[in-house]
Amino acid sequence: MSVVSSDLVLYHAATQSDVDGSTVGGAIDTLRRPDFTQVTAGDTVEVVSSSASDTQNCTIEVRKADGTITSETLALTGTTAKIFAGNGAIDRILKVELASVAIGTITVRKSVAGVTYRVIPVGERGFSMVMRKGTSSTSGSTTYYAKLFWKNTNSTNALLSAQVSESADPSGVFTHGLATAVNDSGTTTNRQTAPGGVTIDGTAKNVPGTDLGATAAIGLWLAMLLATNNVALRSTYTSQIAGSTT
Repeated sequence: MSVVSSDLVLYHAATQSDVDGSTVGGAIDTLRRPDFTQVTAGDTVEVVSSSASDTQNCTIEVRKADGTITSETLALTGTTAKIFAGNGAIDRILKVELASVAIGTITVRKSVAGVTYRVIPVGERGFSMVMRKGTSSTSGSTTYYAKLFWKNTNSTNALLSAQVSESADPSGVFTHGLATAVNDSGTTTNRQTAPGGVTIDGTAKNVPGTDLGATAAIGLWLAMLLATNNVALRSTYTSQIAGSTT
């Protein structure tokens, strides 16, 4: 079967970091994704599964309107929605993490029974924002780096002439680059150090080797440049992978 858009999935890398001084990158983490619909400021969040067997803990980490970060953990009750009431109204979701993989599909949505922010698929653990705790400095600009992966989940066909591009960057703070080989596990020493050998800028990038083979993944490095005393950003960034198929 030909490669279709739903076969092309964006995942996190194995090692993310919310603090300076820790390694970033590594191999692909197929349990967690970076893409989701952000809340409307002031929303309250709830979570519900399609399976009665999902009774594990679910933790949500959020930023409040005053800038403070809080988290709340509750036990799922299968197909009965649970509301993260302890956080109250929030400004943005930073991270949602399950204690064990989803048995059914788990929906994180506005309470009550409102718009869906993301569905956690069967067998996965959660989702989180890229560079969710990066802060600007009073003494100069700051650049943060994070690694993601575009994966071709098609089990048979390659994505031919594959190319990754920046589709939308409303705040104008992101640039990107690709790993030098598919299925890599490269790291950088910390979130403020550029990965070696990776060209990071705003231009479209061809996947090394031209095609992204069946079940293969290409590492995507993002850089976020914050100006001195940068204003708080509540924005999005959109990466896109495209190619042809047979």
